[in-house]
Amino acid sequence: MTIRPLPVALLALALSATACSTGGQATSSAFGGPSSAAPAEPRGVVSATEARAILDQWDKATKEARRQGGTDWSAADAGLAAQISTAESKLLTTIGESVDTPAKAIVKPRFAIPGKVAGEPWFMAEYNRKGTKNWHQGIFKKTPAGWRMVAMSVTPAKSRPPAAARDKNGLATVLAADDRTGLIASPQGIVQAHARLQNTFGENRGAGRLFLADSYARERARLARTERKTVQANGEWTLTIRSEPAPEIYALRTAAGGALVWYGITQQNTMTARPGATSRLHFSDRNGAALSHGERFKRKTVQKTAGIYLAVVPRSPGLVRVPTEWFTGISITGS
Repeated sequence: MTIRPLPVALLALALSATACSTGGQATSSAFGGPSSAAPAEPRGVVSATEARAILDQWDKATKEARRQGGTDWSAADAGLAAQISTAESKLLTTIGESVDTPAKAIVKPRFAIPGKVAGEPWFMAEYNRKGTKNWHQGIFKKTPAGWRMVAMSVTPAKSRPPAAARDKNGLATVLAADDRTGLIASPQGIVQAHARLQNTFGENRGAGRLFLADSYARERARLARTERKTVQANGEWTLTIRSEPAPEIYALRTAAGGALVWYGITQQNTMTARPGATSRLHFSDRNGAALSHGERFKRKTVQKTAGIYLAVVPRSPGLVRVPTEWFTGISITGS
């Protein structure tokens, strides 16, 4: 039996960075003030000037990680972001593609800097790359090793997230994971609903009702149903899915009263042969073949993937939009 795994979307968000120019356009917006220092610059978990320096440092660290072959992202990323960056690099190398790809300089950086957060400090940096139309939104968090990127989203100009709310000092407002004030669900509830959709192949109606039809949350569930149909077509194999939210959720209130929520989900697809099965399972697409090393499985195979998502949440009763994902295959093993 030949199947295709859930598409490995090699967005290479972290791989697309290069050392940035410090001549970014200093335009103020709801995402923060000008990148240059100003006498009345508001001070949150960091200043806008410090945030720009952190963004520059990360950009340089990603360039160095790529130059070294993408085997170590610890100087740039942390948590699930580092795991995805490493897995992407390994997969690119396996299929014979270069990890060290050029990227344009960062321009128009702006920041959503909270006045305070629960736990370790973090902020959001939004930026464009010179000559491109997409907008990048990165979450940077202070770790024991320093500031690292822990979540990333990339959106076309037409899908750019709404402005973050700012207080009288120009600082962003963090939304607690369990706060659903004015929203159809809390950030935590949205993340859990996304995972339930995956676990039930999109058949949990309560979870599905939270999301717009074209959101990645529902699209991933549709892809899972397609894969299940393929795997179980001859009645000899079964497919189960276990999706788990990453523990960290980063949420900001928007100026319109909604929310922006960055979160991660790891997933394990287990395909098991029924007693007496004679067919073998293998992955024919380029990425799946690389992750599985071309092996043909007789009894069981486990496919691991990971994704980081941005949920754009309007005021209630508006439905949740998930316009972007940073998704990759981690491994395919079995016997």
